[in-house]
Amino acid sequence: MQSPLSPSPDTNQTLLELAYPPPPPPNVMEASASPVTENPNLYQILQSLIVNESSGKLIVHSQANPDVQWRVYLGNGRIHYAGSEQGQRERLSYLFQRYIPTKNIRLEEPIASDYQYLCELWDSQQFSFQEIRSILAKLTQEALVQILSLSQPVCVFEETVGLDRLLLYLDFKQLMQPATQEIKHWLKVRTVINSPFQRAIADNVDAILPGLCKLEHITSDLLNRYQKLPELVAQETCVYEIAESLNTSTLNVAIVLKTLVDQGIISMGPYEPQEEDNRPVIACVDDSPSIQRVVSFALEATGFKVINIKQAASALTTLMHAKPALILMDINMPDIDGYQLCSICNKSEALKHIPIVMLTGRSGVLDRVKAKMHGSVGYICKPFQPQELVETVQSFISVNPMTV
Repeated sequence: MQSPLSPSPDTNQTLLELAYPPPPPPNVMEASASPVTENPNLYQILQSLIVNESSGKLIVHSQANPDVQWRVYLGNGRIHYAGSEQGQRERLSYLFQRYIPTKNIRLEEPIASDYQYLCELWDSQQFSFQEIRSILAKLTQEALVQILSLSQPVCVFEETVGLDRLLLYLDFKQLMQPATQEIKHWLKVRTVINSPFQRAIADNVDAILPGLCKLEHITSDLLNRYQKLPELVAQETCVYEIAESLNTSTLNVAIVLKTLVDQGIISMGPYEPQEEDNRPVIACVDDSPSIQRVVSFALEATGFKVINIKQAASALTTLMHAKPALILMDINMPDIDGYQLCSICNKSEALKHIPIVMLTGRSGVLDRVKAKMHGSVGYICKPFQPQELVETVQSFISVNPMTV
């Protein structure tokens, strides 16, 4: 079955920043489409894409936890699928146990694409067509619950080909109406648990069960169910794995973990442990490999970490994740010019505090004035000396200590 998602020669991205908390799903209204929308409602964004029959992929993450991304594929006014970008084995294993426990499917190897993996299970006749559609719908609904309850979410829409074959054409309102209360409950724990991929960590796991005894309305059945929790926390398992092991929902686990966090007994860590790197990050948005090599050589030799971005269309997503101390930006780029990208960054709540220095071959006075009008704080003309670049970067970072 061919995908109706229309291809585009150049990926077209739209950055959308979202307010927290969003109103409940019944208040869905049509949202106006714009390249950058400040503090919209995520229900409105999805509804607008659906009403406009937009085809592509919506990538969503929380400002507080940008390493965990979710994606929603849609087109022709329907939702085709929603899932996660990482932790797909843990998530699928939990959802399989929850919705199809009789199948006894073992997921031992890492899964690169949950959707492709499920299609392969259908191809191997482990599921009928109706079964695979039902499973995909359940997975999509669960992902949308997580997406719609994110704290301070940010999303980027890409008009690009997504799924190889389409098995679902879901109505957004009809799919999410039964999950309204679940979304509200997740919103209450989001101050502590950003996603079910987070791992519970404790210095003293022996304090966990006594902490559970302090829960309001505690029952013997609940204590019995959570007897394994200290062992699971000692292994630093994620919420999905804890819920699967205890044979309960991730929401129930999240509510219990939140009370333990509030008591100071546990803390919530990231899904993937990150190596500590305290170097200030400099992002270089330039389609010239030679310029990027010069920038990386000059700045990394003086203690900076350089992230090179060749395509302006994908720059917004990368910048949101990298949180650079400063952005070097070329003006002449094929998809979005530097002036336009600079304006978009300065309109974004997450990026507007980051200084932007234009790195370009244009040396005219009018070019400098135009760059300043679009939000640039500095201007370096090509060709340049490495020391000039280093001194310029250091001067702007020194007056913006919050970004280091």
